[in-house]
This record gives sequence, structure tokens and C-alpha cells, in this order.
Amino acid sequence: MQSRPPILVVEDDRVLRQVEVVLDPRTSPERAAAFATYVAHDLPDWYAWRDALRAKLPHLHPAEVRLVDSQAALRQALPGADGVVVESLEIGPEELALGSTLKVVQKFGRAGKNVDMAACAARGVQVLDLRRRTNIALAEHTLMFMLGLARRLPYVNHLVTPERLQAAGITPLPYDTRHTASANFGRITGLQMLHGRTLGLLGFGEIGQETARLAHAFGMRVLYNKRHRLDAAEEAAMSVTYRDFDALFAESDFLSVHVPSVPATRSLVDARAIGLMPQGAFLINTSRAEIVDPAALLGGLQSGHLGGAALDVLYDEPDTEDDPLLGFANVLLTPHIAGASRMNGLADMDDMLRNIQAALVR
Repeated sequence: MQSRPPILVVEDDRVLRQVEVVLDPRTSPERAAAFATYVAHDLPDWYAWRDALRAKLPHLHPAEVRLVDSQAALRQALPGADGVVVESLEIGPEELALGSTLKVVQKFGRAGKNVDMAACAARGVQVLDLRRRTNIALAEHTLMFMLGLARRLPYVNHLVTPERLQAAGITPLPYDTRHTASANFGRITGLQMLHGRTLGLLGFGEIGQETARLAHAFGMRVLYNKRHRLDAAEEAAMSVTYRDFDALFAESDFLSVHVPSVPATRSLVDARAIGLMPQGAFLINTSRAEIVDPAALLGGLQSGHLGGAALDVLYDEPDTEDDPLLGFANVLLTPHIAGASRMNGLADMDDMLRNIQAALVR
């Protein structure tokens, strides 16, 4: 290991900025305090966690961290760097030539096509990836939403006494248990299973792929749509089938949104798209609220065309009491918690930095 502090070039986003806070002593106290506040409900003493992680990183802390927010900035920052962390920025022959001292490329997530594996291998640069716990948690939350909607959980929760059933407009009628069981004593209709149903994934990045794995365990058929279709071998390995945008909506009993929020995806799920969905289908959004047109969503629920919806991302965060979505018994709303707890992201950061250190000292 060189005598100077290591230099890491890191793609600048609101998660990866924590690399700077942990490793670079030049980071402003204000940014450190912001992260401490961000995780305080799950980790009251973030500073103790940071110091404990630093103790595990004697060859990596302190470091110079260069945050970059574009491909051009990445290229400008690479000369002299020992490692680079990217999520969506590209690492190819040009970047590797500029980063002639690079020893490691860390993909923040699973290995993707933005990192040229062959070019890295040819230059002896180790490539690391990370199966992010946050993405797994998001997929689990999506499946929770699907199960909750299929089993009418928002409606049936607490409907377990005659008084509550009557208040909900249900007249409890006893079964003749001399001859039959007493299951579903509330006589709740419209209960569904996931098994044998079709899940459509709008977007098929890492979270979509994690969701597909879980859906298969429930016996679901999984369709997907993304800008660049997978090759046949990849589709077969993941047991998924490609559909164009219209066909995805038309064939999905459950449609789950997993595309990023960019200008092109704003109101991508509009009234036309919702109208393509089968009568009674369910719409789930754990990505960003603005991808689903709010008037179209409300119209689909009011008309009964949608069987229900579930959102972890809201049009106002926190929401307001006059939000009409709060009035639907077939709508699940959660306060942007799908990736929680914060310990998921902290554990991801711990793993990633220790793996980078190991690559630099090998």
C-alpha cells in the first residue's frame, strides 16, 4: 500500500455520499450531522458506528474521496485514483486508461453492463459488486403489498368481532359446525391468491429482479418490460418473459413500478395505461410517486377498474389529511419505508468498504 492516503472516486448520490463522510476527514461536519439525523430512529449513535467502521479500515481511512456526478467529471477525477465506486456511471477502456493506477472498481449493486468486465480483467483491475440489502427489502415490501391487496388486508384487519363486522356492514351468520368448518366467519368475499397469477414488472433493474425471485416462490408468472431487453439466456435463467409496454399492462394481474424517476417516466403510468389493465387488477408503486399520474390512479380506483393500489411513495411526503387515497379500503399507503431499516444501508456500506480495502491491500 502506498504511503499517501488512498484516493477513491465515488459516484455522487445521496447514499454513496456516506463513503465521503466515513473516509474523508475533509468532509463538512454539517454533512456528517445530516447522516446522523437520517439514521437516528434506527441507530441513535451514528458517530459510534462510523468510528467503529473506521477502526475496521486501517488501510482505507483516512482517504481522499472525489465525488463525481457525470461521466465527464468521472473521467476528470480518475487520474491517480486507487479505486472507483459507480452505480450507473460507466467504466470502460477510456476510463481505465485515464485511471491507470486503479486497482478496484466497485459496482454499488450487482455487476451490470455499465462496467466493462473484460477491459477491467485485461488491465488487472478487480471488479466487486454488492447485493444490496436495501433492494432486497424493497422487493419484500412489494410482495407484502401484493399479499395485502390479494387478501384484502386493509379491509379485513380487525374485523374479528360481531360488533366490528356489523359496523362494516356485514351481518355475521353462524355456520352449522355440526357439518362444516367455521373458516371465514366474516364471510369476506373477493379473497385471492398470488399463486397462478401474473406479475408485470415495469422496469427490471436490481429491485425488479429481486422482486421476480420472490414472486416465483409464490408460483407467479413474471413478465417484465425495460428499455433494453435481456438476451434469451438471461430471460431463461431468471424465468421471466418480455412484453412491450401495452402488453405488460394488458396481461398483468399485479403491475409493479420499478423504473427510475426521470423526465421521460413522469406520468408514464397514465389513464391509458391503467385502462389497459384487466378489470380488478392491482397497481403497486415503490419507486417514485410521479411515475403514476395521480388523477389516473384516482380515476381507476373510483371507477372500480382497479381492484386496489399500494404506494410506498406519496405525492406529498408527509401526506395530507385531504388526500383522497386515504378514503379507500382497497389502498395501502406506507410512509416511504420499503428499503428500511436504515441498518440495511449501513450494513451494505460496511461490507462494501471492507471489500474495497481488501482489494487495495491484496
